[in-house]
Amino acid sequence: MEKLAPILISAHAGSAIVAGHYAGLWTTIHKHPDKKWTISELSEKAGCKERWVREWVGVLASAGVLKLEEGMIISCDRDVAKTLLPTSAVLQLFTELEMCLDKEDKIGACFKKDGPLGVGYSDFPKFQEWMGNWSCCRNKERNFPEAFMKMVEGGVHEALEKGIRVLEAGCGRGQHVMAVAQRYPNSSFVAFDIDEKTLELNRVDAEKLGLNNLEFVVGDFCNMRPEWANHFDYVMMYDCMHDLPHPDKAMEGLKTVLKDDGVVTMLDIYASSDMVKETKNPMSTVLYNISLHHCMSVSLASGGVGLGACWGVELAQKMLIEAGWEEKELRLFRDGFMDAIFVMTKGKGLV
Repeated sequence: MEKLAPILISAHAGSAIVAGHYAGLWTTIHKHPDKKWTISELSEKAGCKERWVREWVGVLASAGVLKLEEGMIISCDRDVAKTLLPTSAVLQLFTELEMCLDKEDKIGACFKKDGPLGVGYSDFPKFQEWMGNWSCCRNKERNFPEAFMKMVEGGVHEALEKGIRVLEAGCGRGQHVMAVAQRYPNSSFVAFDIDEKTLELNRVDAEKLGLNNLEFVVGDFCNMRPEWANHFDYVMMYDCMHDLPHPDKAMEGLKTVLKDDGVVTMLDIYASSDMVKETKNPMSTVLYNISLHHCMSVSLASGGVGLGACWGVELAQKMLIEAGWEEKELRLFRDGFMDAIFVMTKGKGLV
């Protein structure tokens, strides 16, 4: 039990952290940094029932997230409260647990030789909403899109300023493409996804933002529209290659829609394909578990290869070369603790 106890404690603390998010407790605590609270005061300020807050404090004080002193006085490190605000990418990683923990029976069945191939997208009705929140939080933290476009170099930022044709492949809730279209109004944008319901929501959001330079369409990585051949100057993709059933075909497709002089950027998870090496990093626990429950699972459920979130930069580079990209056309950046940015330049690129 010595090794398992901290894991069990962390699991229950994570659940309580998410509950505190929905109750608005972290936002309340953050608004009053360094304040020492009674349970009654915190409950009143957050608009919560005192009995519920008391039990919540019991969980997180036991885990060391909150501090509980004599006289039932509560305090919280200001950095902890800030990290657990709704606008924090870290908080989104905690909320992702919701999509995992209610599917353990289905996931367990997939392990068996006579079980299902995987748990499919239809079993994750909140995924697009979660992914949109996750993208929105990270975009704010990294000053996206301008800082990103300047970082990848290759003339992307300057070309977008002048005006080019851009495609986002696998756009999900459209947080990335809408941010780029808003920042670079001289360029025209097309974004595709397989989920028509999500695209309808995106169109409403784009209309509210007054984005007349952006079109959302239903699309498939493995069946790119014929009229898109050699059509786009810049193709961008965020956080979805490892989820796809047939990533090899998708990589080939990205090159076919690019003009003879163009750039592709592909953001994915920064991990090593060497599992022994990658598992030396305790944070990889999070990546592997998200992959076990979603990334690998949805790919396998669709009859795919099931790359998983930790497919690794080494395998990614190998597959890109097999898809027709030359080694000299590839560049790799690491951004933060978990983002790998692959930049593929065709011909002269955008310079």
